[in-house]
Amino acid sequence: MQNKKVPPASEIRSTFHKIYYKDIAPIMAKYEKKRQFEWFKIFIIEAILITLLIIGLKFFWSNLMFRTVSPELAFFCILANFIFLGGIMGVPTVKNNNFAKMLKASCMNNVVSAFGNMKWGSIIGKGISDSQLVESELFSTFNRRSNDDIFEGTFKDVNYTILETDLSYVSSSGQRSSVRPVFKGVIINFDANKTIKNKTIIVTKDDTNIKNRSWSLLSLIAVLICLPLGIYLKDMEVCFNGVLGLISFIIAIYCEKTNKNKEVLNAIKLEDSEFNKKYKAYSSDEVEGRYLITTAFMERFKNLQTAFGARGVKCSFYGESLMFAISTNKNLFEIGNLFTPLNSPKQLDVFFNELISILAFIDYFKLDEKTGL
Repeated sequence: MQNKKVPPASEIRSTFHKIYYKDIAPIMAKYEKKRQFEWFKIFIIEAILITLLIIGLKFFWSNLMFRTVSPELAFFCILANFIFLGGIMGVPTVKNNNFAKMLKASCMNNVVSAFGNMKWGSIIGKGISDSQLVESELFSTFNRRSNDDIFEGTFKDVNYTILETDLSYVSSSGQRSSVRPVFKGVIINFDANKTIKNKTIIVTKDDTNIKNRSWSLLSLIAVLICLPLGIYLKDMEVCFNGVLGLISFIIAIYCEKTNKNKEVLNAIKLEDSEFNKKYKAYSSDEVEGRYLITTAFMERFKNLQTAFGARGVKCSFYGESLMFAISTNKNLFEIGNLFTPLNSPKQLDVFFNELISILAFIDYFKLDEKTGL
């Protein structure tokens, strides 16, 4: 049953500011004092580290000129200078991340109350499960997942989950391990409000991290480089890793081609030539795929990448859900940090605009309607 009245963005913004001045501003005032104290501590630490770095560089350079320093002492001096330099760059970042997390824990539940029944956390409800991510086929194989923010709620009778996450695949061979990035950004899952019998996905044209692939072109290139290099260097371990990678690559392709339980997603060409230049569409049923990806949907979809300043956007119609994945390195959903004064709602306005832009998907893609998109 449809809500009798769904508040527009302007009304949500008005509620948001009322909650800010009543409940959030007093908390922010307390944390502003803490922010200033943390800045003072960072200033002292940075001053000490910079001083030590200057002394270390001066000592090393003066002794290097006259060659009065031993190789062991030179190595120690270089190592110490790298540690000082790392501390200079790393201390503000670590302090800022810790402060932002502490601020969210104190304020976020009050902040999201302006959006109705929205909830925030890192493990609330069911979130978006690994099985949903796999079922969507928007990502290649991953075995490491790091969640940041999770928002869950209902807007215009459409259930949604917003997840800021980082997916990667970690492979190891003996004492060596490598990490291959799969996805970093925001994943949004909506109830599609209609039964979707088959699966249809849209991805940016250069995206190879899709269809639950356990291999990629890059991994094949790495294998082809590894084998000749191992033979040339007469390094049996490098050769063994190359052969093992090649065998894994062949097995992965074979399993993907012979998996009878997996839906086969075939490329479909759409009538929008500009859309076809930037994106690829795949579906296990071309008729349903074309029904879902209408001209209006394509126009809306093309605007997403520009609106969010994203590196890539993709979506999947699966089951009774619609999932969007927006690739970005930008740290979204921040309500404050060490580098911005907390005595004004400026940062919270940025946060509000980010969330309301995502909820606008429901109107933008007409997810609350029972008919076609």
